[in-house]
Amino acid sequence: MTYTCPMHPQIKQERPGNCPICGMTLELKTAVSGEEDDSELRDMTRHLWISACLSAPVFLLAMAHLLPNAPEWVMSDLSRWTQFILSTPVVLWGGWPFFVRGWESIRNRSLNMFTLIAMGVGVAYLYSAAVLLAPGLFPPSFQEHGKIGVYFEAAAIITVLVLLGQVLELRARSRTGHAIRALLDLAPQTAHVMRDGKEIDTPLVEVHASDRLRVRPGEKVPVDGKIIEGRTSIDESMLTGEPMPVEKGAGDKVIGGTVNQTGSFVMEAERVGSETVLSRIVQMVAEAQRSRAPIQGLADKVSGYFVPAVIFGRGSDPNRASLTQLSMLSPCLSLRVRARSVSPRRCRSWSVSVAAHRKVF
Repeated sequence: MTYTCPMHPQIKQERPGNCPICGMTLELKTAVSGEEDDSELRDMTRHLWISACLSAPVFLLAMAHLLPNAPEWVMSDLSRWTQFILSTPVVLWGGWPFFVRGWESIRNRSLNMFTLIAMGVGVAYLYSAAVLLAPGLFPPSFQEHGKIGVYFEAAAIITVLVLLGQVLELRARSRTGHAIRALLDLAPQTAHVMRDGKEIDTPLVEVHASDRLRVRPGEKVPVDGKIIEGRTSIDESMLTGEPMPVEKGAGDKVIGGTVNQTGSFVMEAERVGSETVLSRIVQMVAEAQRSRAPIQGLADKVSGYFVPAVIFGRGSDPNRASLTQLSMLSPCLSLRVRARSVSPRRCRSWSVSVAAHRKVF
């Protein structure tokens, strides 16, 4: 099996992983039947829910001072230590996959969105932890209202937002994967091949063009071909959407995956394997599933310029370094989450299937 990147088709490898250019999860180039491995979705969902539950009180504690008549303890060291304790597992555990992808982008010399996410979240968290654990390292000019500001809530919330984008993408991809496997299941696994006057049950992958096949009542047509003996009615609703069966006789074309109704007939195979209409539909749906919205590529291109700008354009005030990183991260992050959550190609598997039917014919 070959895995490829949706945005960089030149990336191909024999095992699953992440794209060395953009950091996206590699996907199978060719659709296969069978149960889907949803371990990544379950893992990301678990990371999301636990991180969201831990981040909610961190955000409330950080923003509580904006409320009228807010109690004094929300600005106390107890509040800061609580934010530190709750945000630590969110950043180090929930955001660990993004730090790994960010490091790989630096190692591969291909800065992308994960570089900016890892850098923004990491700087905000490490700066805040240093302020809390070793405040004596910072000069008095860093203080505002007697204390140095911390950004635990920014690091935690950004991690949760990126996790949300990952879960939305994985769920959309899982739904499309179900549609692809449903299409694959339309074809039978075996065919009745007629050889030397006998019917031999043969795996579909061993059927060749010009083979003669027997199709019995109630069975699915195994491959594309034409009837050479017998008459029947065939349900072609999987292609045309018409509920009424179509009468077929000698010389008529039949499509693999359609359902034989009442009669038995002998057909000659013409297109097998990846050349059948059903296989071409599956291939087109799989290609649409691997595609990405243009805004997603824009996010990576913008982040490629923003990362150097963040590093070299902080300004003269070091106390604003993390704020600079977070403010420049926000536009790219907004593009990224939007691209992952509303990409139209990720949510229209049936519409793509219908369009594929029309294009094939």
